[in-house]
Amino acid sequence: MPARPLPLDHTVAIRTGYWFEALCYRDARDRPPELLDRAMLDTPEEAVRRIRLQIRTAHPFTLSPTEAHRALTWADGGGRIHALAALHRGETAGFSIVLRGGLRPEWRVRPVDYLSLTPTPTGTIRICVRVT
Repeated sequence: MPARPLPLDHTVAIRTGYWFEALCYRDARDRPPELLDRAMLDTPEEAVRRIRLQIRTAHPFTLSPTEAHRALTWADGGGRIHALAALHRGETAGFSIVLRGGLRPEWRVRPVDYLSLTPTPTGTIRICVRVT
């Protein structure tokens, strides 16, 4: 008798998450930009924390003094607070800087609704679905 797969029970739910993208533009006309990072995150705080971490670890030595000040002011001050407020209101938030070589990293976070399929017992599979 051939083996038959066991049926799995699934729990289905529509959840709100935060789609995070880090992109890099070579110049103003560069299309498409280089994708540096992307992830589905659970909270606005997690998304803004990820931007702050990447600003502090990936770019401090390639920024002009003016851009370094602007980036750190965003990461430690009002910029991150405004971004958190926008995400909690269901709006997109982001930040971009210009590196000394002209590269333009950009971080974007937008709220999305996604379909969560949870098979038992292995974990969650996420499928991004825009529900408007």
